[in-house]
This record gives sequence, structure tokens and C-alpha cells, in this order.
Amino acid sequence: MRSIKMTVGGTPIGKSVTWAYPNGQALGLFEIPTYKLTVNGTDAQRRTVTQDFEVFRFGVLCRDGRTASVVGLAKLQTYTIMAWLPNYRVHSARSMENGGWQVHGDFLIHDGPDGPNDEVFASIGCIEIMGPNGFVVFNDLLISLSGPSSASRDEQLVEIGRAKNMTITYQQAKYPPLKKKSR
Repeated sequence: MRSIKMTVGGTPIGKSVTWAYPNGQALGLFEIPTYKLTVNGTDAQRRTVTQDFEVFRFGVLCRDGRTASVVGLAKLQTYTIMAWLPNYRVHSARSMENGGWQVHGDFLIHDGPDGPNDEVFASIGCIEIMGPNGFVVFNDLLISLSGPSSASRDEQLVEIGRAKNMTITYQQAKYPPLKKKSR
């Protein structure tokens, strides 16, 4: 199978809203920056393909219902994607785009909001793919770039995860400030 390299930018490209997960809904909404995730690979015709996605990189954590803090991966670091998790479901919002890619521990790549103001998803540092059917589009791209031999889409995603041919690099970034959404 062909390898895929992903890079999460360190400079904000936009902003979105979130709530403090898992116990901070009463704290209201927070504003967080969004970042660019670039996917690089080669298609079946050996052409170089690059595609960008807008993503959540940082999130807001609240365990006690009273205090919130910004969390996520800020240092320059690279990981090999460990596995496809077909049974993963987004916990903080409603989503029909199921599954997730295990990056490191509980840090995943999974579905995010359709747009910065369309839905409110929470995050505690996972890469959340934005855009209508964004996570489906993302996974279709991974299938086309990696070239799995399995017949079904579900089996192809599992095969890609097992191959461990995908890496993700987080560029150095500053933790964004904890910022309440203005009304």
C-alpha cells in the first residue's frame, strides 16, 4: 500500500465555537481557532495529490463543571497512525460520520462540525475534520491514496489502519487563549 503523510498547521486559519467537554456545558460557548490539515500522497496513476481540510486542533476541557482550560497537542511531533476504530462515535455532538483514526492514546482524527457556526462540537485535542460530509470525504481520499485491496469500504479502512503507512505531523503551535464566545 502507498504511504500518506498528513500535516496539521501551527497557524490558525479560522475560528469556530465549542463547549467545555465533558462537564462544562453550563459554562457556555468558547471560541477556538481552526487549523489546516494537509494530506499528501500518490494516487493509483502515481500522481502526487495534496488536499487541505479545516480542522479543530485544540479544545476546551472541563472535568469539574466549574473550571475550563485549553488542551491539545502544541509541540512539533509526528506519529504513525495506529489503527482505524470502526466503532468510535463522536461523543460531544450528533454525527452520522462514524469511526476514528487512533493517533496517540486518546488523540484521534474523527468527524467535526460541518461549518464554524453550523453545529457545536466539543474537543479535548482530537483532530476534528470540518465540512459537510468532511470526514467521509477525508476517508475517501485516504482510500484513494493508499490503494487497499479489500472489497468493502469498512474493510479498506481497517486494512489502511493495519498497514501503518500513514503519519501525521503536528507543527509547533501556541496554545490559544481560553476565550468565551462573545454574544
